[in-house]
Amino acid sequence: MATINSVMGPLDTAELGFTLPHEHLVDSSAGIRVTYPELELRDKVLDMALESFNEAKAGGVDTVVEVSPLDLGRDVVLMREVSERTAVQFICCTGCWLDIPRSFWGRDKDFIADLWVREIEQGIDGTDIKAGVIKVATSDPISEQEELMLRASARTHLRTGVPISTHTPTSSRIGEEQVRILKEEGVEPHQIYVGHLSNTLDPDYHRELARLGVWLGWDINSPHGSADLPEWRERTDYLKDRLDEGLAPSMMLSHDWNVVLSRISSSGMSSREQNPDGYLWISRAVIPRLMESGVPAVVIDRMMVDNPRSYFEGARPTD
Repeated sequence: MATINSVMGPLDTAELGFTLPHEHLVDSSAGIRVTYPELELRDKVLDMALESFNEAKAGGVDTVVEVSPLDLGRDVVLMREVSERTAVQFICCTGCWLDIPRSFWGRDKDFIADLWVREIEQGIDGTDIKAGVIKVATSDPISEQEELMLRASARTHLRTGVPISTHTPTSSRIGEEQVRILKEEGVEPHQIYVGHLSNTLDPDYHRELARLGVWLGWDINSPHGSADLPEWRERTDYLKDRLDEGLAPSMMLSHDWNVVLSRISSSGMSSREQNPDGYLWISRAVIPRLMESGVPAVVIDRMMVDNPRSYFEGARPTD
């Protein structure tokens, strides 16, 4: 058992329950809600969020790891209000996505780590809301500034003990390089969650990440697939094959979903027509298909309850 930061304050890992480890509340950009509030319509976002997360809580979701840092429009005050009014526990992040602020470019990694440590130990945006996870993202290949963010995230982790969660692009094995860089900085593999693995259906890649000892983040935010990916049933069947091979001790399931308005019309964004179940789609579609194909309930609980708790407790994936 350990105590971690949630938006409501310290949270015992024994209380995490059914956890979605890679989600978003608002998917936006830094400063949008202040400078162009008509692009977010915060009151409407709140109403949509309350509807979504009340439904999620009633459907069995206990905790959401919200991995929107500054450059994805993070709003920790909104998260806290939603948590207060729905009883869904939120763990928010520090770190950086792909829209790296120019003010970070070329900085010393310890300078950036100082900023992120402050958000873990003191609070975010002048509040006492503290980050409980470090988010970092890269393209493929990893750019110079993205590598700087990786190394800064490692320095932040080593000073705070807070684990790291990564973004990876579609059809890429860049997670291996992310792990190599983080390990070079001294991060142990079991402190790393490599995200978006459902977007690269490469069994050798997934086996290698499991062999390295990292946590495997399996999130599907587009049920109908895309030009690069098959629809969800095929990806779920692929996941079942990996579970049969023994990858369940490393695997966690999530959606990468969001209550989104600022990018609602952007190409490539999944719509509510595509996923009317929102944060319950895994519970209502993916998990039933896995169980119908023979995956036992104990394995589902391992991925949705036990593994997220172990990740936040700093434990290693074990058989």
